[in-house]
Amino acid sequence: MCKIPRNDEATIEKHLIDVLGQGHNQWNYREDLKSEEDLWRNLRQKITQNNLSEIKEHPITDKEFDSIKMELLTHTKTPFHAAKWLKGENGIARITIEREDASLGAMSLILYSNQDIGGGISTYEVVNQIAKKKSDDERERRFDVTLLINGLPIVQIELKQAGAKDGYFQAFNQIKKYAEEGMFRNNIFSTLQLFVVSNEKTTRYFANALPKDMHKKFLFSWRTTDNRKVDNVYEFCKQVLNIPDAHRLIAHYTIVSEDHDNRALMVLHPYQIHAIEALFTSAMKHESGYVWHATGSGKTLTSFVATKLLARKSGVDRTIMVIDRKDLDSQTTSEFTKFASEFNTGISSGNVRANSLIVGTGSSIELSRALLSDTNNNTVIITTRQKLESALRHAQKQKEKRNVERFKKLLGQHIVFVVDECHRALSAENMDEIKQFFPNSTWFGFTGTPIFEENKKQAKGQLARTTHDQYGEKLHTYTIKDALDDAAVLGFQVEHEDTIEQTSLNNHIFKNLQVNEKYASYSVDGINDMIDQMPPVEKEEYLDATIYERDEHIQKVLHKIFRPDNAYMKFDFQNGRPRKSAILTTSSIDMAKRYYHAIKEMTKEPGWIQREFSHHPIRTGRTIEDPDFPRIAITYSMQENEVDSAQNQKEMKKIIKDYNAYYGTAWGIDDIDRYNGDINNRLARKKGEFKEFGKQIDLVIVVDRLLTGFDAPTIQTLFVDRNLSYANLIQAFSRTNRTYPDKTKGLIVTFRKPHSMEKNVADATRLYSEAKEETNLIYPTYEKSKKRFNGGHKKFTGIVETHPNIDEHSPLELRIDFVKAFQEFTNSFEALVTYDDYNDEMEKSGSMKKQVMVLEENLGLYQTIKGSILADLPVGPTPPESLSEIEFYSDNAVKLYDIDATYIDQLLNTYSANNKSVREDIEKAMQKLNKAEVVREVYRAILNDIDSKRVDPEEDIFVLKRHYFTLARDQAIAHFAKEWFVSSDELHSSAVQYVIGADPIPNIGGIIDSKNFEKYKEVHPEAKPLRYGPEMKRQWRKALDEVVVPLDNELR
Repeated sequence: MCKIPRNDEATIEKHLIDVLGQGHNQWNYREDLKSEEDLWRNLRQKITQNNLSEIKEHPITDKEFDSIKMELLTHTKTPFHAAKWLKGENGIARITIEREDASLGAMSLILYSNQDIGGGISTYEVVNQIAKKKSDDERERRFDVTLLINGLPIVQIELKQAGAKDGYFQAFNQIKKYAEEGMFRNNIFSTLQLFVVSNEKTTRYFANALPKDMHKKFLFSWRTTDNRKVDNVYEFCKQVLNIPDAHRLIAHYTIVSEDHDNRALMVLHPYQIHAIEALFTSAMKHESGYVWHATGSGKTLTSFVATKLLARKSGVDRTIMVIDRKDLDSQTTSEFTKFASEFNTGISSGNVRANSLIVGTGSSIELSRALLSDTNNNTVIITTRQKLESALRHAQKQKEKRNVERFKKLLGQHIVFVVDECHRALSAENMDEIKQFFPNSTWFGFTGTPIFEENKKQAKGQLARTTHDQYGEKLHTYTIKDALDDAAVLGFQVEHEDTIEQTSLNNHIFKNLQVNEKYASYSVDGINDMIDQMPPVEKEEYLDATIYERDEHIQKVLHKIFRPDNAYMKFDFQNGRPRKSAILTTSSIDMAKRYYHAIKEMTKEPGWIQREFSHHPIRTGRTIEDPDFPRIAITYSMQENEVDSAQNQKEMKKIIKDYNAYYGTAWGIDDIDRYNGDINNRLARKKGEFKEFGKQIDLVIVVDRLLTGFDAPTIQTLFVDRNLSYANLIQAFSRTNRTYPDKTKGLIVTFRKPHSMEKNVADATRLYSEAKEETNLIYPTYEKSKKRFNGGHKKFTGIVETHPNIDEHSPLELRIDFVKAFQEFTNSFEALVTYDDYNDEMEKSGSMKKQVMVLEENLGLYQTIKGSILADLPVGPTPPESLSEIEFYSDNAVKLYDIDATYIDQLLNTYSANNKSVREDIEKAMQKLNKAEVVREVYRAILNDIDSKRVDPEEDIFVLKRHYFTLARDQAIAHFAKEWFVSSDELHSSAVQYVIGADPIPNIGGIIDSKNFEKYKEVHPEAKPLRYGPEMKRQWRKALDEVVVPLDNELR
């Protein structure tokens, strides 16, 4: 690994370019290219040299190149469209234009090739400090380092000086701002696919996106094949941005995803790439194996790219993806089709676009046809285990009856089977039966929870009992611990609730022991002593399941879930409405139904929360204003309990009827799969129609359904009223661990045998983290979190009490200590606030309230001092070492209030023309946030322009906001300049530097020097020279405080 001393940005940039050029056939530095015009000229040369046979002896004319530019910009309107065009037909991106001389006809020009990786027509160049002007601004933007393939900008690297703990976020925020300003659209930079951000010692990469979709959760770190992090920017360049790997990354490991109204460019994580390449190598050797990637880390995407590339690999005749459940079959088919957007034919097949890569199979007959069709040699066939077994049984019967080998033509073919959720999808016995039909097959399993010796299956005779026994060697590992380190998944906060009183449990055990012959000779005191010494887990073994099936237990659970302050956190209320969903998993269908009816009964009357929880009112500052909360559903397979299936169906009809009445659907018991699919969609909220408030489900009650393989990032909480262990526990918990904006952890609450469940959690997390000891996968308990919070409070108040007058003018080191202490205090508060015990304590404890008040009271001072540190940093390559522990640029605001500005952005994002309901919600949110009237007017102008179709409804919300608020700000400054006859340039200079309370006003001297008092006096004859200056200053400060700053703040 390179060890480079800390440098300024220019030095980092120079050394980076040197590293990119090291070695044979690497990036060629083009120092002569310094402007966008230079890049267009360079692209023209590349097009010419790669298309000599098409151009012939008639060079491209200026008019023809203008047509090429227009075509290129048409194909690259968004990052999604650019990526789709660069994927090209068979990996070649072309542009076809008519020649200026009509007698020459048209010419089809190759601009980019994914077939020529590392050679052929591909050229690789690096440029830096390209000057780019914003259309409505004279100031130049300069892009740090850009990588060109065939003259097209493909990778952009933004560098910042090392210093802050999260300094690379400064580079990320810079790129996001450029994107909001339109710097990467409708120009040569619109072909960019990948961004790299670094402060030299920490490096991340992410796919190009619209500004609204640029989120820190998409910043990926690079890891080696054995999962060692690569943070140093120079080592990153050597491992990731070398030739041919950089081009291969764009060609093979970026995905265009198209799902209804969601279109995006995606780039794979390093662990996904390493797994695919290991699988490739193994397939070519005809060696089976399995991939262990943490649940929630994107196994579906990994398996898609792997099967896509295998299907087109010589030496592989057919590629078959095997799923083990019907509902996951349709989910996987639609997910794969979404990822295979580049293969869409444009022809619709039902609700899905026909796709030349993905072949779904509606039945075992369709599967047989797909297997035998020669047209499917280069496709991915998706089917269920059940359909595959049915097709093979039918083939076996034909062989026995007619001596016909139905799949004879496939006997010698190399068929690759990719099995999702392989820890349970296919038994060893089933696999052996399939292998008899396809003896030349290779098998690859994907799982987040392999079966090990510790939790091995029961199996007949010599059949495999572990995942290794069944599939062979582990091809790649990325544990849940690795995923947590990368922030690819979230950790779990686990609360174990006990609905059984300790005295009742001891009495229950006493009665059991009294009638046990083994303890007949024991005295009463002897039995009680033995119970007192009994480990808690052993005590819980005496609890019969029926104890947890009493109505009393159900009521205790529901009152824990829906107590207002608990529900507020678990369902993530904001502006009075729930933003996240939850799952309640029960031990049986009967318990699921009883919970459903109990919730319906409890919530049937308006004002039920106030009535049920009159002794636990919600805290001041929080609100639950949603009259329909909680929207609940119940889902289970009809086969999950065959004994009572007739009764189940009868009750299910009534439940579906209630569901239809609320959501306006028309499902029936005969299309239960579509009802279940509708629940999936409302939970996932991925489709536009389900993003609108009121269309989602807040709580779904399940037995086993949705606990494996189901992906819905908006699920934040899992309530567990059953026993879980090992793979089942990790799979169920992982429904909550998907990353999502404003979601920091998966919340788990268990309601049975707390000590046993605590042990099960510890055992499972150790096994699936490959750790011999506890890991940070499970957040500290409430007691440990409270201890940390008290420590954070003590340290912070110590600084404040010792330095009561601390402000932005205090010594730099003191300010750094203040900010570090406040951030630790804040982080400890965030770790505490999601626990139900916190709500109990806030209700009872005055001291806890006072501690939280300290955070609220010092928030403004913290923001001021943090800003002042950035402004006062000494210039040079070595900022204070203590800065490396501070987060300056990531979003670390304290979440103390019921609503924040991001909520308005979310509402704007869902707004469609003349949507009265959303408009009212935006007005209500602005009122709660106490937005200035000038700000409200801008939001109304945006909505009005959407209503009147003056704004493209597909336009990015951040781009819209930046345009409208910048325009309003500039107009306000121009109005002031005109009214007071001063220079608008001097006013702009003042506004850029101004913070509320600044004295003197920045650049006030420049403003006064620019005045034209004579013209002012023409309009105001009574004006006096001595009074003009002070009054103008007063009015400028007022304009800054009441107009300019509020407008600017909407873009922060």
